[in-house]
Amino acid sequence: MSLPVSEGRNRAQERQPAREEHGTLLEMAGLSRSFGETQALKSASLVVRRGEIHSLAGENGSGKSTLMKILSGVIRPDSGDITWDGRAARFARPRAAQDAGVVMVFQETLVVPDLSVRDNIFLGTDGLLRHRRGRRQEQADAVAAVNHLGLGHYDIETPLWQLSLAEQQLITIARAIVRPWQLLILDESTSALDLGQRDRLFAYLREERARGKSVLFTSHRMDEVEELADSVTVLRLGATVARLDRAAISSAEILRLMAGRATAQRVEEVSHARHVRPLDGPEVLRVDALALRKTSRPMSLTVREGEILGLAGLEGQGQVEFANCVAAISRPASGTVAVLGKGGGWHRPRGFGDANRYGIAFVPRDRRREGLFGAMSILDNFGFGIYPELSRLGVLRKAAIRQRFAEYADHMRLVYGSASAPVGTLSGGNQQKVLLGRWLATGPRILVLNDPMRGVDANTKEELYGLMRSQASSGLALVLVSTDIPELLTLCDRVAVFHEGSLSALLPTAGTTDTDVMAAMFGQSTEVRDDE
Repeated sequence: MSLPVSEGRNRAQERQPAREEHGTLLEMAGLSRSFGETQALKSASLVVRRGEIHSLAGENGSGKSTLMKILSGVIRPDSGDITWDGRAARFARPRAAQDAGVVMVFQETLVVPDLSVRDNIFLGTDGLLRHRRGRRQEQADAVAAVNHLGLGHYDIETPLWQLSLAEQQLITIARAIVRPWQLLILDESTSALDLGQRDRLFAYLREERARGKSVLFTSHRMDEVEELADSVTVLRLGATVARLDRAAISSAEILRLMAGRATAQRVEEVSHARHVRPLDGPEVLRVDALALRKTSRPMSLTVREGEILGLAGLEGQGQVEFANCVAAISRPASGTVAVLGKGGGWHRPRGFGDANRYGIAFVPRDRRREGLFGAMSILDNFGFGIYPELSRLGVLRKAAIRQRFAEYADHMRLVYGSASAPVGTLSGGNQQKVLLGRWLATGPRILVLNDPMRGVDANTKEELYGLMRSQASSGLALVLVSTDIPELLTLCDRVAVFHEGSLSALLPTAGTTDTDVMAAMFGQSTEVRDDE
């Protein structure tokens, strides 16, 4: 699945061949690492040349994060060799890796919201009693970093809580690039960015590649790998299965190597099978004259039983605000949202608790911070939503919760060891399954999902697609925010596209192209093509 080429550019032509004459910057060979009985790496290898952008591909649980954490000094390997800049190396801690020129941006947005942009950029670089660079140099370096990433319109003294999630992610990247790096590691760092922000970051990376620096990145978006990578290393079950140079890179080949030919073929087939059905179920959601902001145009629409409604837009254009209004997490500037309750009758939820009682469930974008309780068990995280139902006189019926969990774990193909293990020990895709299972177990009529595929590998995505289609076929209505246009066109019945806080277009996916959606995202369409 790939996004359309904007403004007529051929992105594939922008990739430059790796600069062979610059030689090898990094070589990792025979790396192994176990966590208890789980072997995360099995004699894995990786080679990164100077002046190249290299992608690390593999399913969740394939060992990508473990390999990158070894390289960045977060953890140590059980065995194996690392050669850095022609010399044997073993980074015992992150500071040692950074001093050598290896800087990593983690998938989680690690920021302190109450601190300023500048202070977040220089977290971890200053001494206990003094600023290593001096405040004047910090000012210049911070301004240069935010300008590189398209955030120059912000005063660097702005508190970070005033920035969007995507902009906070860019600040974590700015924190990395102010350091003197030779290898920049980006772990799913584009997952929260819109297309404009992503393109700006890619332009910066290409500029640094031309200066002889190297980049190692992971992304579950195959179009990004095809567009940006000079070479790709594919991991499967903790082992390196292939290295692809630029001419051999394609999403089909990477998927085949990641999962085996049969699974890759299934992924390809399912991804291109659009979810198109007649929308003839009863209405379960009514949005009437809703204005998200004081400056927004009012919108009205309905969602029917068994429908999957996609929400699209560039970052901050209103699609997330709309989802939050449906789930009664926030209130619109004007207008109403009404839901057909489980017992019949129309209701206007006054808050999130009201929405839950009337049959609306919500899956947030950041599962770790907003959805899951990392230190609690898998079972407790699943059961959180059904505790009121499965308790008697204030006492939990633990056997009933375990039985319900076993049913959903089997149905969702949850991969786990023990239900009593902390939920944080699961891969990202399996954590998402636990969160989805929690709310599906409450028996909702409407499920609102904010970018649920963020940080989920290709095969787990297809499993979740199948789950959502199955739930829709059973009558559940889904409202799905996604940053992936092909995903919306593949999975949804209709797509509502937002621009500057207003509904730009409401498009049935039958007959709609990614170009149609893209045009509406940039405000070039105000067409409502509704089949109802």
